[in-house]
Amino acid sequence: MRYFLLVLFISIGMCQSDFIKPSDFNDNPPKFPSVLLPSFSSSESLISDSTKAFNNFVRGYRVQVMISQDENELIKLKNTLLQSLNEDIYIIFELPNYKLRIGDFISRKEAESFQEKIVKLGYRTAWVVPTIIEMEI
Repeated sequence: MRYFLLVLFISIGMCQSDFIKPSDFNDNPPKFPSVLLPSFSSSESLISDSTKAFNNFVRGYRVQVMISQDENELIKLKNTLLQSLNEDIYIIFELPNYKLRIGDFISRKEAESFQEKIVKLGYRTAWVVPTIIEMEI
């Protein structure tokens, strides 16, 4: 029994000499890319100086009908909607999804009335999103 206790204490003492300290780890934090999303709350213009010639970009609204990671699914839906609607339809890629949006509306009220029309067509999850739209001159 004495021999067992002696071996136990010696092994415990030797094991603690290899203790890992937090200072042994010198990991640098990961560097993530900065992502800038359009927002109407900022006072900065979203249009850069190089595109000032396109001064017909304004803040407006579109109706977002669907989000998918499969672009082909949205292209089929776009072709279906083109037959029944008289509005511009856009497929926009915002990482990691494709988004199908319809219309170029100046006021939210116009967009909401169009949203009701889309909901009656069977797309109950359609909603109004603020975005930058291009006005026809």
